[in-house]
Amino acid sequence: MLARRMQALGPHLRVLFVLFHVCGVVAMSLPAPALFTHGMGWDTPNIQAELRRWSETLTRAGVTTTPADIEARVRREAARYASAHAAFTAPFAGYTHWSGARQGWIMFAVPQKHPGELHVDVYEAGAWRPVYRPHSAEHDFWGRQLRNHRLRKQQGSFGRNFDRGTYDGLVRLIARDAARAFPDATVVRVQLYRYATLAPAAVRAGETPEGHYLYSRGFVAAELREEPAP
Repeated sequence: MLARRMQALGPHLRVLFVLFHVCGVVAMSLPAPALFTHGMGWDTPNIQAELRRWSETLTRAGVTTTPADIEARVRREAARYASAHAAFTAPFAGYTHWSGARQGWIMFAVPQKHPGELHVDVYEAGAWRPVYRPHSAEHDFWGRQLRNHRLRKQQGSFGRNFDRGTYDGLVRLIARDAARAFPDATVVRVQLYRYATLAPAAVRAGETPEGHYLYSRGFVAAELREEPAP
């Protein structure tokens, strides 16, 4: 008798499980509170530019405000959202953890309008010569590696939340390979180039964004060549 009852309940239990699974995936796919509470990088040029843009837009619309006011309001609402998110996802936390149905990264948080890209130069015969520039077929040393999706994301993070340790380690690796690839070089230089993206009309007009260099690192090529290969 018990076996028959369990057999009859089987389809209903499967339906409940599928419903629970779908609800859990939907709940856990909502934007993570960490993005709004401590992952935004509020002091970065990218976020500050967005706050200024919204302040100017609202002021033109007749709502007098400042970037600081908008930031404070967003932070307050973010704290409320974090509390609601925690309560909503709590019933599914254990299941998503053990099933692996989680997303461990955040996508499309905010448009990157102040990107950073790496530029590599070598000093030969008394002059600097570029050996890597993004989107350049002529200067493409280390281009295959830097176009890898993981390193593209890493370069993007330099433009958002700069990590000096990661940056120094990466540029030293690039410089060491450059020193060996260009035996006449006496110095290798790697820099982060930051610029503001152009408006659509400016891009269509063929304009080129102008930026500035940050975190320049210079290396004596002879010393890099003596280091053991990894």
